[in-house]
Amino acid sequence: MKKALRIMGAIILSLIAISIFMPDPETTQASASELTTKETATEPAIPESVWSYSEDIDKMTDEKKYFARVTSTNEIEFDFPYHGGSNFDIVARKDGKETDLMLTVTKGQFISSMGDEIISMKFDNGKVEKYYYTMAADGSADVIFFSNPAKIIKKLKGAKKVKIEAMFYDAGKKVIEFDVDGLKWNH
Repeated sequence: MKKALRIMGAIILSLIAISIFMPDPETTQASASELTTKETATEPAIPESVWSYSEDIDKMTDEKKYFARVTSTNEIEFDFPYHGGSNFDIVARKDGKETDLMLTVTKGQFISSMGDEIISMKFDNGKVEKYYYTMAADGSADVIFFSNPAKIIKKLKGAKKVKIEAMFYDAGKKVIEFDVDGLKWNH
C-alpha cells in the first residue's frame, strides 16, 4: 500500500510539474501572433523613392527654396588627401525663379579647363550624351552646375538609372552611377 501511495504521489507530482511547465495554448497562440507581428514590423520598409526632398526659407526674401537629392550607388576611391571613398549627389534646387541642377562630391575635386566644360551622361540604356556645365561661382571644386537643368531634369524624370562620366583632379575620368527612378519635381 505504501508503494502504491508513493507511485500515486509521484504521478500526481509529475502531472503538477507538467501542468506548470506546459505552456497554455492561448498564451502560445498569442506569443506566436506577437512574434509574427514583431517579425513583420522589423521588415525593412520599401522606400517610395530614392530621392529625398526638402524645403528651406530664404532669410532675406522669405521665399521658399525647394531641393531634391539622390546619392550615387557607387563610391569612388581617390588618392590622398581624398581617400576613404567618395560619394556623389545630384541635387535639383529651385531658388526664386532659378532652377539649378548640381553634381556634388563628398571628397574630391572636379576639373575645370576654364573653357566650355563638357560632361558625359547616359540615361538607362540610351546613348551617351554630352552636356555643358560650369564650376561654382565661389571657386568650390566639389560641385558643378549643369548648364541646361530643365532638359536634364526632364530626362531624369523618365529614367531609372543614369551614369555620369566626369573628370577629377589627379584622377582622370570616373563613372558615377545613380538610381534615379521616381523623381517628383514640379518646381
